[in-house]
Amino acid sequence: MTLCYGIEMKPDITKKPGALAQVVRKTASLVSVSDRDGEIAIVETKEEALRLKEYYESQGMFEDIHPLLRMETFQPTERFHDYGLLSAAHHYYLYGDLTFGFHLTNPQSGETDQFLFQLEEHLLGTETKKQKEIYYADRTERELIEKYASAYNVSITVDL
Repeated sequence: MTLCYGIEMKPDITKKPGALAQVVRKTASLVSVSDRDGEIAIVETKEEALRLKEYYESQGMFEDIHPLLRMETFQPTERFHDYGLLSAAHHYYLYGDLTFGFHLTNPQSGETDQFLFQLEEHLLGTETKKQKEIYYADRTERELIEKYASAYNVSITVDL
């Protein structure tokens, strides 16, 4: 998982047809866009994100900046698309401000199978990293998931 930033622009439909092409060229000259998803340009650093935000604002096209987590070996669930995106380059990204990740500290402890069964409806996806499974869920469900872990005597460590 790598932290990066998605800068979302809103196209200005009042501009002439060639204007969007000029915006795209100027974007490429200002920052190194590593990936895209529709109206979202993905960059690697906060400095690039702020530079692009400033430019889009000057053009009346800025919508939002999204902290994104680029996943390496991600297995999404059906809930994923409300919390992330699959980019043009086929990389999975989670919105960092909406999600959190955690892993089982001692997978053999407690009633792990029952905990994982209870967890299924809350999962956005999983990622295997350094031979451990990292689970991702909605940030607002963190306390509930911690209560599940406690009820099933399972130890978890929050990664994000």
